[in-house]
Amino acid sequence: MKDSLVLEQALALIDNGLDPVLLFDAQDRVVAGNTALRNLLGGQLDTLIGRRAADLAGSPVQMLLSGGDTFAYLGADDHHGYFTAQDVRLPPGAPAVRARLLRDVSEVEHLRAEREHLQTELAAQTLHDPVTGLLNRRGLLVALEPQVSRSRRYNSPLSVIVMDVYGATAEAAFLVRISQILKDQLRWADVIGSSENHEFIMVLPETRRDDALSLTEKLNERLGREFQGGNTAWAAYGVVEWQKTDNTSTLLRRAQTALDQARATRDGRSAVAL
Repeated sequence: MKDSLVLEQALALIDNGLDPVLLFDAQDRVVAGNTALRNLLGGQLDTLIGRRAADLAGSPVQMLLSGGDTFAYLGADDHHGYFTAQDVRLPPGAPAVRARLLRDVSEVEHLRAEREHLQTELAAQTLHDPVTGLLNRRGLLVALEPQVSRSRRYNSPLSVIVMDVYGATAEAAFLVRISQILKDQLRWADVIGSSENHEFIMVLPETRRDDALSLTEKLNERLGREFQGGNTAWAAYGVVEWQKTDNTSTLLRRAQTALDQARATRDGRSAVAL
C-alpha cells in the first residue's frame, strides 16, 4: 500500500528541479517552494509563505500565483521572463493540496517574437499582393518609376487608372476574378497592381487620357457580362494622365483624388472622375 507523500518528501522530489514549483494549502496559501522558485524570487521566497494571490494585488509576484496561459514576469535583477503554469491537485493527507508548476518559456516567446518581426519585414519587402498575385503598392512604385522617367525624357503619354470595384460575391474570389478580367483586357506592356485597400491600379504607357477613358468603358461592359443577377458588380474609376510636374507620388495621388471624386458620385452605378 502506498503511503501519501508528506510535504518534506514532496519537496525532496521537486527541490532539485529546473522549473519553479509552488505548493498551496487548502486555504490557497503558499506553504512552500523549491530552489528554482527561490532563485526566481531573488532569495525572497519567505515573503510568499502564508500569502494568497489576493494578498499580492499589484505586485508582479501575483502572476506567479494566479497567472494563466503565458504570462510575463519581471523577476530578480530585472530579469524579464515568460512563464506558463500548470496546477496539479495533490493526494489528500498532506499539508499541501495543490502544486503549481511554472515552466520558463522565455526562449520560445523570444523566438516567436523574432519570427513575427521577420514575417513583418518580409511582408514589407515583398512586391506582390497575397490575394490577387498582382503587384502591391511597393511593387507598383518600382514598376512606375521608369515609366515616369521615360515620359519625362521623351514627353511620351502615360495614364494611370485607379479602380475600386463593388460586388456581392465572396471578397477573395471576387478580387481574384477582377484581377483576371484586368489581365485579359490590358496589353502586355501595361502594369496592374493592387493596393492594401484592394483598389486596382493600372499603369498605361503610351496612353492618352481619352484612351484610358475608353478602357474604363470596356471594363464596365466586361463587368456587366461577367457579373449578372444577384452577383452584379460596378466600379469607380480615377483617371489621370501624366503631366510634366508629376513624379510617381504626385501621379498616384492625383489618380487617388479622382477616384475619391468618382466614389462620391457612384450611387450604385459605375462612375469615372478625372
